[in-house]
Amino acid sequence: MMGVAAIVINRNTKDFLRDCLSSLAGQEYGDGISAWVVDNGSTDGSQRMVLGEFPGVNLVWNDENVGYARACNHGASHTGEPYLLFMNSDTILSRDTVSEVVELFERRPDVGVVGPRILNSDGSIQYSCREFPSIKDAFLHAFVGLFSADNAGSSRYKKMEWAHGDETGVDWVSGCFMAVRREAFDKVGGFDEKYFMYVEDVDLCWTISEAGWEVRYMPRGEVVHHIGMASQAVPTRMVLHHHASMLRFHRKTYRGPARTLVNGAVAVGIAARILLIVALNSFYRLRAALGGVRRVIMPGRQ
Repeated sequence: MMGVAAIVINRNTKDFLRDCLSSLAGQEYGDGISAWVVDNGSTDGSQRMVLGEFPGVNLVWNDENVGYARACNHGASHTGEPYLLFMNSDTILSRDTVSEVVELFERRPDVGVVGPRILNSDGSIQYSCREFPSIKDAFLHAFVGLFSADNAGSSRYKKMEWAHGDETGVDWVSGCFMAVRREAFDKVGGFDEKYFMYVEDVDLCWTISEAGWEVRYMPRGEVVHHIGMASQAVPTRMVLHHHASMLRFHRKTYRGPARTLVNGAVAVGIAARILLIVALNSFYRLRAALGGVRRVIMPGRQ
């Protein structure tokens, strides 16, 4: 049996998927990688591209978009390798990504999830390892962050002032590329499929941590993530999915005092944020139509 199963989730990102699979094929890792593409109802020919250009890649062809968490679980159910890689189709791995991930897992049997350094398309750091924010920092990030990305709350939550040069334990790492020990994944039952899209990565890290494993960031094995390629065509729908997932995670994990009151306040705050983002995106579209600067607020970019 191979040592690693790579599960790539795709929807209508054929050209990015091709680059992603090529980077998987170019890995220096010597024990073999079982590659799987789970396609969520693409209409751009992604499936036929995989079948025609990557005969060694396994394809799970869904007729519709079943959501990210369910697609990940579906892909994992076909595999038996001890290490799982869950990847967005708009990621490109450096040649040593898989070997670095496996080295960390084998050196640290207490680690259940690993996230390497993630870079934006321009080579800058993507803030892919984060903390579970306090209520105050969550508020600052959710509202002030829409206008000032480097406010104090967002900075703490996204670890913006940290150089990202050290291997360390973190609260959660981005599911754009997430390596998971199968033992931990199976013990917690995989991803929570009640998340359709977004926050399922945060939830899995929280659940695995609760089960006794560490979530760890490493500054090696870099991955480039062309963020938001699958969701940019339908930003309003993605905003709704993102906020529904935020609310679910809060209700699932909040253990502080006055639970009913806090849950109600958070629900009102999330609804207000949705309305604000929709209004801002409408304004930005009108501004662009009149020749102004184009901007879109989308999940995954904040």
